[in-house]
Amino acid sequence: MKKYFKLSLLVLIVSMLISCSKEWLEEKQDIKLIVPTTLNDMDLLLNEEYLQYDARGASEIACDDYEFTPDQFNKIYYGFDREMIIWRSMEIPKYGIREYDEWDLSYSEIQIANIVLEGLTKIQRNESNGPQYDRIKGTALYHRAKHHLNLAMTFCKYYDKENASIDPGILLKLSPDINEKVSRGTLEHTYSTIIADLEQAASLLPITQSNLSSIAKGGAFGLLARTYLFTDNYVKALNAADSSYRLHSYLENYNNVNGTPSRPFVNLNTKEMHILGTLRRQIENFTVGRVSKELYDMYDQNDLRKTLFFKVNTDGKPSFRGSYLGGQLFTATATDEILLIKAECCARLNKVSDAREALNVLLQNRFKTGTYDPITTSDPNLLLDIAIRERRKELLARGLRWQDLKRLNRQPRYAKTLVREIGAEVFQLAPNDPKYIFPIPEYIKSFTGIE
Repeated sequence: MKKYFKLSLLVLIVSMLISCSKEWLEEKQDIKLIVPTTLNDMDLLLNEEYLQYDARGASEIACDDYEFTPDQFNKIYYGFDREMIIWRSMEIPKYGIREYDEWDLSYSEIQIANIVLEGLTKIQRNESNGPQYDRIKGTALYHRAKHHLNLAMTFCKYYDKENASIDPGILLKLSPDINEKVSRGTLEHTYSTIIADLEQAASLLPITQSNLSSIAKGGAFGLLARTYLFTDNYVKALNAADSSYRLHSYLENYNNVNGTPSRPFVNLNTKEMHILGTLRRQIENFTVGRVSKELYDMYDQNDLRKTLFFKVNTDGKPSFRGSYLGGQLFTATATDEILLIKAECCARLNKVSDAREALNVLLQNRFKTGTYDPITTSDPNLLLDIAIRERRKELLARGLRWQDLKRLNRQPRYAKTLVREIGAEVFQLAPNDPKYIFPIPEYIKSFTGIE
């Protein structure tokens, strides 16, 4: 059965709706061959390793956390990635056909979720199958929302409540129907749909997860908190963060992490994570690029992240090694992100004692025992500065920095011009530059006719 669904999944991915293969769409396919019909079938489909992948690799390589020498830059295999690094163009036809993970992967996983959700409508929920039925439905809704959010973060403007009802959103795919007509709605509709999916998922999912490949209530609330933060709804982001933390509050004490292995966290299986999540297209910063000096110098000498997150190379420059997934970049939500969302929201809402507490809880578990001086300030602006700075330091290489730059650039206090020096060449990206919005792939625009 499992082999059958692995094959079915492969067929589904290759032949999904958002595909550049017009010929396939014109063929008559027997959709029953790839539709799960039992709850156990759906469980197998939702537990495939493929669903752990996120598609934010291009935005990660484009952010300001890395630097490159000319030799390192030229070693990067894809010319497309080199263009991303220097913000020259976000779509380069001269490189020919190339898998655009940021678009293709997201919609293929959305299609998997939609097939499961439609399959559930054909199964009668009853007292006996209720817990499994609800968990499967909540899991499918979670994954659909996660990838719609990834798409909005990549291909849309940053959410502005004054313009969200007119700014274009993404193609919301809520049905597995391959003949469904799709169009870009508004950004408001995009985020409303994501939020509705996550709220329903949180109501359906169990409190505890059976393993790190499954999602529970705390993780659904965690992604909901991330979503609300990216819409500047600090009250609801705080409420969701509090709900997540009440259900999932484990925080790793970095004093207990062995810094000797090349990947310190790889055998730790940290309970901080809400679910496994990693970038599908691994950027080459791990082995080629270096972490920017600006970022590396932000860490105190007693901050354990400085040794656990980084290694100093023979050229004297640091590179990142600290992912919770070892050699792959971790991208899902975790307890540390929830505490930082809470700290930022509380600072913005003038809840200074709560902001202080969230920051101190996190940081006392990141510094060498006996060296951390707790934050005591009651200045909300200073607390916000600390929360923003710690967010960058703690959530490094999780595919979030690009969206943070987009949202913070709208606030003069945090607006930043990105500068990349590669040899004698200097490249810049101004705050709110249109290149912060990735273009929809040309083959999608040509095929669908969307703007």
